[in-house]
Amino acid sequence: GVTVNPSVFSGNEAVTIINNSGSNQTITQGSSMTLYFTSNGSSGNRTLGARGMATVYYIYGGNSAYISGSGLT
Repeated sequence: GVTVNPSVFSGNEAVTIINNSGSNQTITQGSSMTLYFTSNGSSGNRTLGARGMATVYYIYGGNSAYISGSGLT
């Protein structure tokens, strides 16, 4: 899995996560981080399905980000 931590990026920056495996992977919302799921606006940990791809976009300040992608729940 992957943990999305605050202040890794300063804002207006994105990173793509690719699950290059046949198993689900957990994308964990780090401590003091708010990770918003663009599908429904909720926050928290996400599951990236097998061979899925997700993009995390950090907003200004670095403690909040948005996540979207294929195979993401």
